Amino acid sequence: MQYGSAPRNRLDLYLPSGCEFDEEKTEAAVRAADAEADAHPAAPNGHAGRDPATERLLHGTNGAGAAGQSGQSGQSNANGGRPVIVFVTGGMWIIGYKAWGALLARSLMKQGFIVASLDYRNFPQGTVGEMIQDVGCGIGWVVKRAVALGGDPNRVVVVGQSAGAHLSATAILRQAEWELSGYGLASAWSPSSLAGFVGVSGVYNPDDQGLVNHFHRRGLHKEVFHSIMEAGYSGARAEEALPRASPCAILRDQAGVPGLVARQPPVLLCHGSADTSAPPSESAKFAKALRAAGVESVSEKYYPGKTHTDPFVTDPILGGHDALLEDIVAFVRKGETALKLPALPRLLPKPLVDIARTMVPF
Repeated sequence: MQYGSAPRNRLDLYLPSGCEFDEEKTEAAVRAADAEADAHPAAPNGHAGRDPATERLLHGTNGAGAAGQSGQSGQSNANGGRPVIVFVTGGMWIIGYKAWGALLARSLMKQGFIVASLDYRNFPQGTVGEMIQDVGCGIGWVVKRAVALGGDPNRVVVVGQSAGAHLSATAILRQAEWELSGYGLASAWSPSSLAGFVGVSGVYNPDDQGLVNHFHRRGLHKEVFHSIMEAGYSGARAEEALPRASPCAILRDQAGVPGLVARQPPVLLCHGSADTSAPPSESAKFAKALRAAGVESVSEKYYPGKTHTDPFVTDPILGGHDALLEDIVAFVRKGETALKLPALPRLLPKPLVDIARTMVPF
């Protein structure tokens, strides 16, 4: 599916049994809502008011219908809608591809979740500002169509992995800023409408010189990293550019801004303790920054002995009980009756996985 006009603005949809998506009917409803929204600009205080057409679209009274809202026990809430996951893949900001999320997406789909796995512009086709713009656009696309997909608009959760966790966290914070300022993109979606954000093996301090040096030693040379982050090949603009793309710096700079913290969704940060690509201290620092800013619902999960890709790739291939999958499902379903997830089947022999694990560069 195409979610925006820029290159690589595509997403894959994973729909559980019983869900349908009438693209033509839904897009007609979206166009009608957007047209009516143009006649109802943001309120003078900077809060983007939703027009009646958008409210009807988001809550299932637009005529598009909430297809496939009958679900299995524990997978749909009282109004019938299923949880919706917006997945943003990693890939060092260079080799990200929406299919990297297929294992997790298929597992979540089997639990009755609707999953949209986003592509975005990679470097050098785009730099970090364009990537953040793409991710924000993709989130907005899904939020507007959650009901038409058979989902619950009150249970849309963004899950980002590695670089995708960085881009998602930054996009959510920037969207809150734009909403408060009445910027043009504010009407697309509100961070306060999200049910949560899950960061998996993420980085959240690109303005930390220690992290830049760490990446350089790991093969992401600082000249390339600076170019990705719009700091110039030599890093001449690093002092100005890197904080703009740093979730921790944004939280520090915007501390005390009325409404910013209130717009942040609950957060779950997951990280392998043996991650040598994105140090687990990144999640700890981001959790600390969120709490210092006043975000109340912040949880952390650290997986002993797990590397950067183990929770996301290796564990699902080996089968058994998948800790990351179970943590995401529990986070999304909080308040519901707990359901024990069945063990996943093994997809490849363990010796082959062990050999491949030694060759993974991440």
